[in-house]
Amino acid sequence: MDKHLEADFSLRVPPSREASVRNTGYAFGGSTCGLVKCAEKGCLNQCDRDFSQSTNCQMYVSSLISFSVKDSVVIFHGPVGCGAQAHMIDYSVKTFGARRGVKMSGARWFSTNLDESDVIGGGEAKLRQTIIEADRRFRPTAIFVINSCAPAIIGDDLDEVVNNVQREVAATVVPLHSPGFKAKVFSSAYDVVYHGILQKFPFVPQPYVDYQPFSRADRDYEQKTREYEHQKSRTVNLFNAWSIGPDDENEIRRLFEALGLNVRIFVEFKEPDEWRWLSEAALNVCFCHVHDLYFVEFLKQKLGIPYILPNIPIGLSATRNFVTEVAAFFGLEEEAEKLIAKEEEEVKAALAPLVDKIRGKRVLISGGYLRIGATGLFANEVGLTVVGFRNFNYDLFGNKLFSEVEEKIGDVSNVISTQPSELLNELRKLKPDFAISHPGVGVWLTKAGVPSITLFAQRFPYFGYRGAYALTRRIVRTLANPNYARNLAANARLPYRQKWYELDPYHYLAAKPGADAA
Repeated sequence: MDKHLEADFSLRVPPSREASVRNTGYAFGGSTCGLVKCAEKGCLNQCDRDFSQSTNCQMYVSSLISFSVKDSVVIFHGPVGCGAQAHMIDYSVKTFGARRGVKMSGARWFSTNLDESDVIGGGEAKLRQTIIEADRRFRPTAIFVINSCAPAIIGDDLDEVVNNVQREVAATVVPLHSPGFKAKVFSSAYDVVYHGILQKFPFVPQPYVDYQPFSRADRDYEQKTREYEHQKSRTVNLFNAWSIGPDDENEIRRLFEALGLNVRIFVEFKEPDEWRWLSEAALNVCFCHVHDLYFVEFLKQKLGIPYILPNIPIGLSATRNFVTEVAAFFGLEEEAEKLIAKEEEEVKAALAPLVDKIRGKRVLISGGYLRIGATGLFANEVGLTVVGFRNFNYDLFGNKLFSEVEEKIGDVSNVISTQPSELLNELRKLKPDFAISHPGVGVWLTKAGVPSITLFAQRFPYFGYRGAYALTRRIVRTLANPNYARNLAANARLPYRQKWYELDPYHYLAAKPGADAA
């Protein structure tokens, strides 16, 4: 696993995913078999586009983690428009912090509001003043400074400003180099934020790395230490993500605690001081290793904490594998088998009347490759016909998952694309009854007349057995009420000519200059 991740944690700026994870791709049109083979052969990263309608911005993704850190302030260093998405984030931060029992202040943010004069003369003075003002006004624990495209192009020295101003403010100031143009794989932003965090915060209880929770003068020191070490040997750090809601965290916590494990959830919706306890665990587990691989690799190298990367626990088989893999690490295979058998019996009984209502319906699934692969396997479990997948990006870590997808579902359409034009062209050819899609994509689907439900949302459960039941209920309701999508399609005009729909959806795919065609 390690050899697929090229990570040098001493660098000032982490490399993009295109450089750090081998055979990463952001453009492909074909089938599941072709996708897996292309990734295995190493040709996936040779594909590009002659034309792109749009793409995702890693700066925006960086802000999601930053805003979810309790007692933080975010500074967008750039034009004021680069912070527009913060208004949308504010509700989620407060609402889903409260659902976790954490009182959040919402999305507190500043913009350096660079104008034409700043682009000519530089924006470093404005950034320094903004950091001081953010610290004076809110007295936060952490200030995340997110670089956008304009200051990165003109050469503002983000690190120099942060290092010089740090002695003047109480908050820990964290520079995040996230200009949108620096990475075509937007999940590079996760590495950027974690890189900033690991450079600025400790992950061991203070003041010693070799932490002793009790005084040696305590007459019960040895007994208490043994009990503490036993508890630590049964402790799991679960790494969440912005897209993972409290219901999902609670479901997996419930299953692990039923096995006698202690569960801590990091890093979002926690104060930085709580991150010190990351070292007091036996195992790190990623809900989504696209999100957390960089950080858990750092914790392994620097603190010696092992990690495992099971697939996202969406659906019955994925949940079984997730729980079993973690249980095996602790030697709890028998306990896990009994727990899983009981849980599966209950959820299958609950699913039976719902499955009859959706069996055979055609579904297209769009989003991050780990989520859509697991969701596709679950769709197959409940009798749906999966007609295609649309990945935002892909790398070798997806091969095991999609080999299973090919075995169980077949060699269906499987592409890598963030382009609405390609999505709508593909829709006309695949003709799904409904879609499961990443937020923001559903609007295109619905305007095309295809009912859509979100691939994730913090307010809905997705993970584990309770998530399987809740997701199936939502599918039933969506298929029973398709009129909104139909009416919208009849009255909304899409921005593409008929000529475009007559072309191959991936007409603009091409090999990168100097590369052999994939």
